[in-house]
Amino acid sequence: MPPRIATRRAPHPSHPAQDITLPPPAGLRAEDGTGHVLLTWEPVPGADGYVVHRSPFAEGPYTPLPGWPLSHPSYADTRVEPGRGYWYKVAARADGGPGAPTPTPVPGCAKARGIALATVTVMVDATGTAPPLVTGDGAQALVRAAARHTDDGAHVHVVVWNAAADRTGTSSGSPALDRTAVVRVTGLAPDTSYTASLHGSDTVTTDTERACGDALLATPGTCSSPLPHEPLPPLTTTPDGTASLSLDVPLPGLRSLRLSRI
Repeated sequence: MPPRIATRRAPHPSHPAQDITLPPPAGLRAEDGTGHVLLTWEPVPGADGYVVHRSPFAEGPYTPLPGWPLSHPSYADTRVEPGRGYWYKVAARADGGPGAPTPTPVPGCAKARGIALATVTVMVDATGTAPPLVTGDGAQALVRAAARHTDDGAHVHVVVWNAAADRTGTSSGSPALDRTAVVRVTGLAPDTSYTASLHGSDTVTTDTERACGDALLATPGTCSSPLPHEPLPPLTTTPDGTASLSLDVPLPGLRSLRLSRI
């Protein structure tokens, strides 16, 4: 029996609604990361979401991975065993259900953690002229960041968290998914000292992390699970107004860094 093709009804001012077939996503790629396989593909016009299929064999059979349909064309498969190979296909989804998956699978194999933790870099502009930028291993799908600051740059609040949603319930400190985040804040006053405090939580669930991170940025102190407070030595900026700090981002976990000009 041929696979069921997802369809969406397209209204027309003078004709009855018709079914439109959604094609498989194009440009499917897999990138091997530490403790995960990062999948990216091109968006399909008219798709409501995407379903990732995985198999230990290129010829299948392929099984949809658990979870809700993905809303964006990227996904980090963290339910993997480092060093073991997998094959992936992706299908677009509409009101009628998932369409046909990509005809050609792509291989992926998660890397095991080495001697050092995987590193990501979080770039934050204290002047607010640029959004936070996260780069490095797993940055695109696993590590998120947000920032809030005053107009004069006297106070900066950076929230960084590991957002591996499909690992909810995994014990804290999963060795293949721990990350060291280098937080680099630019746009500060040059050659100036800032008080620094670090807040963190290793016990909140992933959904709570996201809400908590948003709440911390919108109104500090509104998070339902108060984050332990850890004062840090003052940070002194460089002549170009940059300050840097390294911190661990375990899974699950959230880190909140606050800087205030002295």
